[in-house]
Amino acid sequence: MSNINISKMNQEALQAIGEGEFIKFEYKHPIIEGDRALFTFVGHNAKANGGTFYTVERLGDSMNVDYIRDGILKVYNFDMMGQRTTYQFDLSKIVVLGYTFNNEAYRTKGVVA
Repeated sequence: MSNINISKMNQEALQAIGEGEFIKFEYKHPIIEGDRALFTFVGHNAKANGGTFYTVERLGDSMNVDYIRDGILKVYNFDMMGQRTTYQFDLSKIVVLGYTFNNEAYRTKGVVA
């Protein structure tokens, strides 16, 4: 399967996540490995406008999702000095390990099929 098809499938899966739902994934990167390569994409309720906003969590830290498009998942956060830091995930290098929908009990349990 081509990288374009994989990127599109991963993009559609991430965009389908709603409030309280999440997907666990491994990011295939030459430098990041083991537990450091495991991430959780989480949907949250945006109370102000009634929509959903997303975060990507890893090892107790999280970053907000800026956008998901054109095979890229772009995330950001701000440090205590207000400096914005961004990172882009190549969606063709994401391997979905498992997911759950509206089931908080499984969130920290690793792979859910």
